[in-house]
Amino acid sequence: MSMHTCDELSEAELDLMERRVAAATVGPWLPDSADAELATNVSVIELGLCNELGTFKSIELVGASEADHEFIVNARQDMPRLLQEVRYLRARLQSLGTSLDDIETHTLRTTGEETYLLAPSM
Repeated sequence: MSMHTCDELSEAELDLMERRVAAATVGPWLPDSADAELATNVSVIELGLCNELGTFKSIELVGASEADHEFIVNARQDMPRLLQEVRYLRARLQSLGTSLDDIETHTLRTTGEETYLLAPSM
């Protein structure tokens, strides 16, 4: 049985994600502190840092749930970190001469807080 259930991201897909992140307004993106004063079905996300006039660019979300708002606000910070982690882990696997397919043929055993990679059974 496969350890991962989705198709592996191609380098082209990772590159496309990185281009979208680079093209988006610079972060951090933050929930607008004045959000509570707005109608309940509208939420605002402040984009980037305050400019010299003390104002922000912002995005208004109409009909977004609190969970949707939280996801979108944090995506600007989360995506670059996730992409960096994927690139790091792939490089680490390559440096070890291991692929995901090699790892899938092994069994993981967890005892307490430690995880052991066991050789495939014969």
